[in-house]
Amino acid sequence: MIKRLAYACIGILFLGSSLLAAGKLHKGEILQLENSGAYIYIKLKKKDEQIWAAIPKTAIKVGDKVTIKESTWMTNFKSKTLNKTFDKVLFGEIEGQKKVIHGVDNVHGIHGQAMKKKPNPKFNDITISKEKAIKTDIATIYKNTKKFKNKNVTVQGEVVQVSNKVMGNTWIKIQNKDDAIIFRSIKEDEKVKKGDKIKVTGTINTDVDYGYGFKYKVIGVNAKVEKI
Repeated sequence: MIKRLAYACIGILFLGSSLLAAGKLHKGEILQLENSGAYIYIKLKKKDEQIWAAIPKTAIKVGDKVTIKESTWMTNFKSKTLNKTFDKVLFGEIEGQKKVIHGVDNVHGIHGQAMKKKPNPKFNDITISKEKAIKTDIATIYKNTKKFKNKNVTVQGEVVQVSNKVMGNTWIKIQNKDDAIIFRSIKEDEKVKKGDKIKVTGTINTDVDYGYGFKYKVIGVNAKVEKI
C-alpha cells in the first residue's frame, strides 16, 4: 500500500513531460480564476455546462473566451495549494498558449496523467558529474541546455513543491522568478518545505526517460540542498 502511494505521489506531483497529447477541445468563457502558483484553475462556461479546468500559468482574465485542449480528467481532486477539492477537473492547456513558467511544459509537470501500467522509474541511466559546480540561474539553464548538460550547477530559488521518501529520494521543485526546475536528492528525508529559500547543487541531465511516462527535458540529480 505504501509503495502504491509513493508511486501515486510521484506520478501526481512530479511526472516529467515531453508531449501533451492532442485531445478534445473545450471552448467557453472564463467565469472565475483561482491562482495556484505555476498553475491556474478556471471555471469555464461552455455552451451547455460549466466546468473547472487547470492550465499552466498564463495571462488570462475573467471574461476571456478560450479554447482548452484536453489532456485528462480527474475526479475528487484536491489542490493542496488552494486547499480545495474539485468534484471533477479537466487538466489541459489553452490552445496556442504562451507558457509563463519554464520547467513546467504542461499539466503533466505537476499533475501527472492516468497510466494503465504501474510506473517504475529507473535511475541507473543518469549522469553524475564530479566537476566543480557552475553558479547560475534557472532561466540560463533552459536557454543553454546543451552547455549545461551533464554539468554541475548551483542555483537558488523558492521551494514550490516537495515530496519526501518517494522511491528512496526527495523530489524538490524550486522556482525563481518565472522559471522552475526539479531537483532530485538521494536523501529521502530532506528537511525542506514549500516556501523555503534554498541553494541547490546538482548535475543537470537532459532528455531523461525513466520509463512509464516519467520524462524530463531538464532535471537536476544527485542534489545537495542548503537553506539560505
